[in-house]
Amino acid sequence: SGNFGERTCQRPDSFDATGFKTMAKYFGDIGKAVKDVLTGGLSYDHKFSVSGKPKDELTVKAEAVSKGTDVTGDGTATYVVDKDLTAELKVTDKGVAKVSVTKSGVVDGLKTVASANLSDVAKSLKFANTLLSGDVGVKADVSNCLGGNPKVEASACLNLGDAQVGAEAAVDAAKGVVSYAVAAQVAADDLVLSAVVADELSTIKAGAALKVDKDTTAVAEIVYKLKGGDLKLAGGLATKLESGQSVRAVVCSAGHISASLKTSVADGSDLTACLQVHKDMKYKYGLQFAMKT
Repeated sequence: SGNFGERTCQRPDSFDATGFKTMAKYFGDIGKAVKDVLTGGLSYDHKFSVSGKPKDELTVKAEAVSKGTDVTGDGTATYVVDKDLTAELKVTDKGVAKVSVTKSGVVDGLKTVASANLSDVAKSLKFANTLLSGDVGVKADVSNCLGGNPKVEASACLNLGDAQVGAEAAVDAAKGVVSYAVAAQVAADDLVLSAVVADELSTIKAGAALKVDKDTTAVAEIVYKLKGGDLKLAGGLATKLESGQSVRAVVCSAGHISASLKTSVADGSDLTACLQVHKDMKYKYGLQFAMKT
């Protein structure tokens, strides 16, 4: 949801109507069933990607993205050294090369990703850590490590069975705590209720996700800003048809409706079409084609 001119939040994972999960492992998973339907995979850019595995341990991917008149591209190679070590190289059309190394197994449940742009290691070096231990999931990202002003984003989630609670905060070495949020969700049968208090506790998001049947999820969300009293409502329905397509429709009180269709056009090739129409009949759309060889 949001104003028509704002870019819809895009998740890196592709949308799937059957991806309903009732338990949150990490803070970002709280309310995820709602987010997946309302914004998950919605993109109004045109994108073409092709990926393949020349070897079992090597995956390569090329992608081109068109945003209006701007066209960008990149290529990525991912090499699995062993079950606990993966290396990746990503090169953009502007010649920027980014290297990342993922290491797990040092401590049970811990995974660390170190990444940096080769042209500016000092400023771009980042460490992203995730730890899942028992009923606790922790994430801690450290950026600008060598730039003289490190930043830390950390979150924790506690699993209480049918409920999860969590908190996150961002700390800047120069400014101190710059943002924080708390969240909770509870699941009962096929219903998940969630609440997130974000933006330094000034924005309240309350959501509900209902698993209607094995292929269909219905969601609703209320977003209220304590400063100014701005209130937005959104509702969505996502389903997977018998023919295999995933379809979704979203209505937002900000004055627009969104829809998407994901279908398989050939073995290993998927096409996703997204459309958003505003109340003044302005519209935008995006086509994403992904092919695996």
